[in-house]
Amino acid sequence: MKNLIKIVFKSTLLLIVFCIGWVGLSGFFRTNIDQSGNQFRNLPKESMDMIILGSSHAQYSINPAVIYNETGLYSYVLGSGCQPMSMSTKFLEEALKTQKPEVVVLDVFTMMPAQEICYSDGMFYRAIQQMSGKTKIEAADLVDNKDLKYDYMFDLRMTHSNWKNTKFFGPDKAVDGFSPTFGYIHKAPTDFTFSYLIPFEKQNKYELKKKDIEMLDSIINLCKKNNIELILIKTPITMDQKNQDALEAIWDYADTKGIKHIDYLELAEELNFALGVDGDTWHNNSWGAYKTSSYLAQYIKENKLVNHHKTNIKLEEAYKKAEKETISILSVNQIDIYQLLEYASKYDMMVAVKYEGSRHSSIGKYENELLQGIGISHDFIKNKNTDYYAIINNKEILIESDEPIQKELNGTKYQILDNKIVIGNQEFDDCGELELIFFDEDMTWFQAIDIDYSSRFFWKNGCNGWNCK
Repeated sequence: MKNLIKIVFKSTLLLIVFCIGWVGLSGFFRTNIDQSGNQFRNLPKESMDMIILGSSHAQYSINPAVIYNETGLYSYVLGSGCQPMSMSTKFLEEALKTQKPEVVVLDVFTMMPAQEICYSDGMFYRAIQQMSGKTKIEAADLVDNKDLKYDYMFDLRMTHSNWKNTKFFGPDKAVDGFSPTFGYIHKAPTDFTFSYLIPFEKQNKYELKKKDIEMLDSIINLCKKNNIELILIKTPITMDQKNQDALEAIWDYADTKGIKHIDYLELAEELNFALGVDGDTWHNNSWGAYKTSSYLAQYIKENKLVNHHKTNIKLEEAYKKAEKETISILSVNQIDIYQLLEYASKYDMMVAVKYEGSRHSSIGKYENELLQGIGISHDFIKNKNTDYYAIINNKEILIESDEPIQKELNGTKYQILDNKIVIGNQEFDDCGELELIFFDEDMTWFQAIDIDYSSRFFWKNGCNGWNCK
């Protein structure tokens, strides 16, 4: 009997050691480690006001730095490429281990027929790799391919042959800190054409997949259990009739459950969102993400969906840094003066102004309000014939005059003359009748805009300012 007890004890001990070794070694043998999950778990506990779930559509469309700028709230995009609804459910469970958000935003792309372009086993792995413990095992169990299911649960099965590339005593593979963009992915604008999304109306009944509905119900129930407001969204993409019918079916189902939803395709014209300048047929670029994120931020504020925000010094610093990166990306190469003035009214930046007074000025009431919204005191309608020169810093006037300016401030020389503007070592020649230069204090980025009164080119949005198709 004693021998049997010893055998059972030793076997149990061996099994425990084996399991601990298996779990411990998996991280060393794994190739191309996705540290996104660790970055999320490194966030201060119970600090996030909002979690955004979904595929790459969410990752490229919702910028937490914009949300923070407009609301002061903390948000995080916990997304993955082609994230299936089953994985969104598990991501939410993973998030709730350390966070207590008041709002969860879910992009519904992978409930639509277009999701078929995504389906490959690798998309499950990318999502599962970001999870931990029981949630990771349960997420892997949702994979249909039985062989891969156990590889994803216990990835040493899949990576045991990678021992040659393993460094047991090198730098720790665990990541320090959290994502500097809070899960969002910046995408630089590259296509400067302007093409509105083609609207479709529902024509046919579409049957949503039973499994997707079950997973959505799981998310709905999990949100209700934790007193979380759920908002479904569909970010701007190129649509066809079948996908439009599916999207309408999703909204109809959400209505039966009393779930809020935002259709950015329907809002595209209102937001002045266009393919080309704001994104391609699939993903938003940074300009487009600003528009969708800003709208979401205002929606959260207007509906008073967050009530218990707690300020965290560490996060404040991180969001400020993300905000600074965002405004530089938004402003460089932007030629839409309306957008630049909007950015300058919301973000910390500097603006140099040179205005040649003229009765031919094309500045109207709306433009005048925008210019004054960035801190300019001059009234360009009442005093249209008066010259105006100014340096604005974060909506505060540093220098203003009706005469050219030559002055040094904080070690930087500023010259705003009739024929040029000089800021530090950067010179801008051939200035227009109205010249605006947007820049940061260190001149790490800048964008200059010339406006000619004789053609109202720059005071028009849309196809009058872009190459349209």
